Amino acid sequence: MELDGVIRDLREDPHRQREFYEYPELYEFFQSRVVDRDAQVGLLERFEPADTERVLEFGCGAGPLLARIDGEYDEVVGVDANPDLLEMAERRVSTATLVEADFTDWSAADEGQTFDAAALMGGLLHLTDDGALDAFAVNAYESLRPGGAFVTFFEPLSEAVDNGSRELHTVESDRYTVERHATSAITSPSGHYTTTYLFVITDEARDEEARMGTVFHGRFFAAGRLREAFADAGFETTEIHEGAGPTVFHARR
Repeated sequence: MELDGVIRDLREDPHRQREFYEYPELYEFFQSRVVDRDAQVGLLERFEPADTERVLEFGCGAGPLLARIDGEYDEVVGVDANPDLLEMAERRVSTATLVEADFTDWSAADEGQTFDAAALMGGLLHLTDDGALDAFAVNAYESLRPGGAFVTFFEPLSEAVDNGSRELHTVESDRYTVERHATSAITSPSGHYTTTYLFVITDEARDEEARMGTVFHGRFFAAGRLREAFADAGFETTEIHEGAGPTVFHARR
């Protein structure tokens, strides 16, 4: 389904409740225009061990990172629980292996594998339960060889987090314009939050518009909580790197 199909489906049944990832084409159309994918490759390259040959991406989604590193290593594997996003990823890669699994339940060690480097590009916000974070840290540890490295980026829980924030992002192509209106609110002292989205999708060629509302539940993490989870999982070192871009968490087995 392309964006014209998304518009058609929304117009045919505009009031049905929809899930955040129900339309992978819409998600990827938007994300590909607001996320710096080359910076993600740079993040991996910055923290991977010397002579890295095997790379694992947790939460690979539609495969934007995989598509950029496919063929650059001896083995590249992506893991995601969403079959529709994996279907998109499969069309973008040629040699990478895709695994449909929940990364809080799946470890490469379960399949007798280990990797030199592993990454999670932004997916920490999905780990809203402390048990899920702890389980993922263990899986990341077990999926790496001794000396292997894990890296992710996140928005830390702090007083700087704007409770009740509102944002509008607009992206476009030659044919489509997508507006994403977002209102977020912190719902717990541990950093849980709820974001209500309104997507407004316009097909300029057909002069058609459709709207979709959906809700996302995520979590900001305190840096100390991440350090604790990964140290308890067995990682030898954990580091927080702050700079001009997103806050980075790096752990080495």
